[in-house]
Amino acid sequence: MDTIIFDRREMNRDSTLCQSFVRQAKEALSHHPQIKHEWSINAAEGHCILDIPKECDSGFPITVQVRLKEIIIIAGRAHTNLDLDVNPDELAAHALGFVRDLLSPAMRIRERLAGGKPYKWIFELYQDGKWIAEEECCLFFWNYIGKRTEKIYQNRILSARENPVE
Repeated sequence: MDTIIFDRREMNRDSTLCQSFVRQAKEALSHHPQIKHEWSINAAEGHCILDIPKECDSGFPITVQVRLKEIIIIAGRAHTNLDLDVNPDELAAHALGFVRDLLSPAMRIRERLAGGKPYKWIFELYQDGKWIAEEECCLFFWNYIGKRTEKIYQNRILSARENPVE
């Protein structure tokens, strides 16, 4: 679904981040027709969502929620928040670079489990021949005495970039 129309009369003056993200994402996605995606946009409130479903069993879906002053990237059960501390165009570009790398073998999600239940998720970036933890999120309460295991999730929709997001 790619029918997005912004009516300037309905646009909130604070919706610049959403506008910038949608413009840049549409441009980037036009170069990669193999990426299935769906949009949900509330132009009046400056809020939009880009959903990219997982393509294989070892992969993960990606959802990008753009709000007035932040972008939330959800990858499987992992998530990260990007706050508007730079101009909207730079933040949108950074978020799209991160998403682009999540769609490639340059990034993966390491999920830690205790007693068979997930409790921690780590975004990892492949750099200089090794996996580096970039961000992590976890539950406050989990089975501390449960047997520890882990799963790795990785998308391979796009090829890895030479210089992935750091």
